[in-house]
Amino acid sequence: MRNPALAIVVVAALAQTLPVHDAVAQDWDPLDLFTEKKRPEPQRQPPPPQGPDTIAPSPGEAKSQAVERIDLAPVMASDGSGLPYELWRGLDVGTFERLVAEIEIPPRSPTLHALWLRLVTSDVTPPSGGDVNQQFMALRLEMLYRSGLLEQAGQELAKMPASSGVVGTLAARNDIGLGKKEQGCAEAQSAGAPPADLPKPLRAQSAIISGYCAAVAGDAAAAGLAAEMAREEGLKTTAGLEALDAISVGAKPNITSKETISLLDYRLVEAAGGTVEPAILLKQGAPSLLGALALDPNTPPALKLPAAEGAAQLNAITPDELADIYRRHASLGPAGGAPNTAERRAQLFVAAEVEHTPLKKVRLIRSFLDESRRAGFYLAALRMSARASDTIQPVPEIGWYAETAIEVALAAGEYDKARSWANFGATQGGGPEGSLTHWLALIDIADSNAPGDRRASLHYIEDLAVHGRLDPTLLHRIATVLDALEYDVPIPLWEAASRTPQPAGGYLPETGILSELQDAAKKREFGHTVLLAMKTLGPNGAEGAHMIALGDSIRALKRAGLEPDARRLGFEALFASWPRAIVN
Repeated sequence: MRNPALAIVVVAALAQTLPVHDAVAQDWDPLDLFTEKKRPEPQRQPPPPQGPDTIAPSPGEAKSQAVERIDLAPVMASDGSGLPYELWRGLDVGTFERLVAEIEIPPRSPTLHALWLRLVTSDVTPPSGGDVNQQFMALRLEMLYRSGLLEQAGQELAKMPASSGVVGTLAARNDIGLGKKEQGCAEAQSAGAPPADLPKPLRAQSAIISGYCAAVAGDAAAAGLAAEMAREEGLKTTAGLEALDAISVGAKPNITSKETISLLDYRLVEAAGGTVEPAILLKQGAPSLLGALALDPNTPPALKLPAAEGAAQLNAITPDELADIYRRHASLGPAGGAPNTAERRAQLFVAAEVEHTPLKKVRLIRSFLDESRRAGFYLAALRMSARASDTIQPVPEIGWYAETAIEVALAAGEYDKARSWANFGATQGGGPEGSLTHWLALIDIADSNAPGDRRASLHYIEDLAVHGRLDPTLLHRIATVLDALEYDVPIPLWEAASRTPQPAGGYLPETGILSELQDAAKKREFGHTVLLAMKTLGPNGAEGAHMIALGDSIRALKRAGLEPDARRLGFEALFASWPRAIVN
């Protein structure tokens, strides 16, 4: 977790200002929210023979012929999310809170991130557990804030009771994060002093907000007093506290804290007239901070570009948003910036989009992608390049570009274009090592609507396996993904994999999570399955997961009715190490 300080109190505060159903209160400690504290695995009781998830048979039917609801097509929500209305079926708020506390937000996997956004922004029935609407709303607020979705968080805050001091504090934090300092400080003033019975972390956060408002008002003494109040509430040294100390003596802050720099911390440094080095910002900045800086029109261009790239790496902004930032802030003219800098990548990207000569255009695209790979956001860069690549026609003069075009189309989900380029590339190589037909297998894995028999393309990777051109780890990952997607895995692939030991590395969750995941998928508990898949795969997504975790996650998503997402997850697991043609 990059910044759990405030998160541990959101629901605690609301629990003290709003009624809580006894069934929830007995089993749910809000102060555990987003902490590293592990809860014991819940003891699952055997289901009753007849429950709410079973439709009773008619008197004349045998009991064994009862129709289970999980076998019926779910009723889809009308909010455009493409998710079922009963998204949170089988999940209570306490379990929801526990799972969210244990996963990386926002997820680093593009597939899981897209699923996550659909979950957190969907307008469906909340999890069960009595009168939980306000508690669930508080959790969503924190998730939106941590994901960098401050505008959406503001919309949710507007729906909450203005009389709550907790809501006022959270609204003030949100507005200050968005750069709306006058509005944020007005919200903080309306909220008043926090009640004495509020948890210390929230009281400390309120003190920091008070210090920020004092700083922008030019009241150095009040800023220093706010810093002391925050320390009395247990807040440890942060960049924000260092900024308040500097303001109190009329100095500019010199950030020495090695802790995560939150969005509010940064706004305090900004109010103090200080700066944070981009390298420190990228290393220590919370996703919400990087996302806010990327989208804030007042962020200086020299800071905006590296912040935007850092936010894109953390999925705090979308590839399309990064592309728009590049277009607005890249200097015009030839790409002459220093190599491997955000400015250079922005110049290359814009130059590739405006170039009309195909030969020059493909070279610019390839240069941008190469630098983006080194910077750590290759998949995002591929998606950003789709608009420029779509104008390129397959001709022999640029035959070398075919593989790059496949990658771009695959990342963008344009599978027909990827197939077209793969078939074109097959005509350009001199023998099997120059062919691109093995990409057809990966395209068919990713595409949930692949035409024809998707098994037909597997013989291309069979040939690579037989000739020893597949890395042993990749070979096992291919077999794992195919098996999870219920392919008939070709015998040569199994035999080739069996000749090498199964890789033991990668993230594997604690005991009990895999069985919980399988159980949720079997019951088609959609939201529960997604959260458990995120926990199962770990902080680095499909590419960094253990083989067992990878296979079980793909299998669970598919079984829960999320096959397109399961296939994209399989694509992510294989893409980085997929064999590239030697002729490239």
